[in-house]
Amino acid sequence: MIAAAGLALIKLVLGLGVFTALGYLGKFYDKRLAGMLLTFPILNSIGILSGDDPLAVADAVYAVVVLNGLILFFMICFCERLTPMPGASANARLAARVVVWTGVWAICAPLITNFRDSLPSFAGIIALQIILSVVAVIAIWTPPRDTANAGPPRLILSEHLRAMIDLWGNASGYVRMGLFILSFGLLFLAANVFTSKWLGMFSAVPLPGLFAIATLSVMNAQDDFKSMRDTVLIGALSVNLFNWLFAHFLINLPFVGVMHTVAGLIMLVAMMAADAALLFWLTPRISAVFDRLRA
Repeated sequence: MIAAAGLALIKLVLGLGVFTALGYLGKFYDKRLAGMLLTFPILNSIGILSGDDPLAVADAVYAVVVLNGLILFFMICFCERLTPMPGASANARLAARVVVWTGVWAICAPLITNFRDSLPSFAGIIALQIILSVVAVIAIWTPPRDTANAGPPRLILSEHLRAMIDLWGNASGYVRMGLFILSFGLLFLAANVFTSKWLGMFSAVPLPGLFAIATLSVMNAQDDFKSMRDTVLIGALSVNLFNWLFAHFLINLPFVGVMHTVAGLIMLVAMMAADAALLFWLTPRISAVFDRLRA
């Protein structure tokens, strides 16, 4: 239990960091980049690192990543319809949307795990994700309203940090981070205290993405907010590619015991940094291509 609590603390810190970063990116920087990062593989990669059989853990995660991407995609599309709540406060709407879409995930996730053996292999899942991404781009890509200023702002690091602090360093920001921590704690209890396998699945809920979408849905105009859906399925595709690479690199590390875990953690941090840098570089270029096609 102590080891599980320590791992949960690491996940909480990383998850809170991802949530606050996504909130900033989606509000002030690049909504399509935020959409690409909604399923960023911080939490499931730690699961792969801490599992006894990394390949088996990764294999179990692939289908759940597809589900996570679809849940986040449809949440962006329909959260206003399912939870309009016009008279409620912003934080009340945020909390309600997290609860509703966590419930939707909880209905779908057991079906995924129960029928995992009947689902395609890794190659089949990647092919499915490519098809879903292409269909989504063709069907819903949001043309830029101002093609001359469609790219993200080019700010220096100090300006980014100042804007990040301004966004979260206030009473509303503290409440939202508190709600995230509370939700994480409840999901941790459900996943580790109770014996039900169904409740244990809550450790796989994409909580940072759900909270980021719910937060941005109450901070952004709907037209701006919905542009995040353009890239969320492409992001989920990149997550499964990342998980496959990480699991295979992990089993080939020439260490055992604690050294294997330490080396795996160092490799994970390096791979996530490279992945984030690649997505920051790639997303504006992907967006520019499709913007030209849809303009």
